[in-house]
Amino acid sequence: MSLRRTTLVFLSLLLLAPAACTPSQAAEAPRWSAPAVSASPTPPKPRPAPTSTTDVRNRVTGAMLNLSAEIHPETAQYTDENTTAWKLISLCRSSLPSDVKRTAYRERIWDGESVWVRQYVVGYLKVPGRKLADELRSVLATCKQYEVPDDGRTSTIVRPSPPPVPNGPDVITFCERLSGKSILHQCTLVLVRGNFVMEVDTSMTNGDLAAGTALIAKIAPLAVAALEKVA
Repeated sequence: MSLRRTTLVFLSLLLLAPAACTPSQAAEAPRWSAPAVSASPTPPKPRPAPTSTTDVRNRVTGAMLNLSAEIHPETAQYTDENTTAWKLISLCRSSLPSDVKRTAYRERIWDGESVWVRQYVVGYLKVPGRKLADELRSVLATCKQYEVPDDGRTSTIVRPSPPPVPNGPDVITFCERLSGKSILHQCTLVLVRGNFVMEVDTSMTNGDLAAGTALIAKIAPLAVAALEKVA
């Protein structure tokens, strides 16, 4: 028998040696198992409806975003915040019918050289947010283009496909192509939960639609979490 064949036989015996262990020893050998897959997080249960104007105001304040440089370098600080009465976006009509019943509202704006972000949160003591969402959907079903009041620009509604955030009963997304001396795009995200509505608008000063939708997609998870915290 050659040296090479002798070596191969010896190695074969070594490889077969573990098979000679007793059944009990085999049972004690550790077995690999796939790691458990954690379930996807579920939204928290809705909070009880607000019971007073003060409660609505406190919750509106609690839903304001603190954007960081991870979203966009210019959103590390906000430039303006106020509680002046404003209107939820309504496009071809002056206002959504139920918006006149708003109880509290707050606006925060990030205005940089290349990016503009606006957050507007509205709380209603008696009106469910989905009623406002349905009214906005009704407007979007027929509104395709309109003259922006006191602005001098023409807005054309744009529905990116796929949308930057999946639409649903509590989510509405769309963009506008604003034409005037220059052309830019503004994208809007509307979230509703309980008696509260959050609107987030984004626009890039270079007018780029893709960048505006990408920014909405980045902000959306933070907006959802902020609204779930108060409603």
